Amino acid sequence: MAKLVYWVAVQNEDNACYNIVAKTKKECLQQIASTDAWWGPSGFEAPVKKEVHYKDAFDLLDKVTGDSSYRS
Repeated sequence: MAKLVYWVAVQNEDNACYNIVAKTKKECLQQIASTDAWWGPSGFEAPVKKEVHYKDAFDLLDKVTGDSSYRS
């Protein structure tokens, strides 16, 4: 089974599509610091590490596009 690891910084001021998603925590923090969103860097929660376990490419696609808990 394969694993996809990513970091997400959630903001609660607008739609979830404006959450920051990055490959590394460092990259996530850099994006928070450089955001030009109207709520500013302080509007984001601390980055959280996420993992998605999947069997193959189709399974990964199903998990990230379906109605599941992987949409954080």
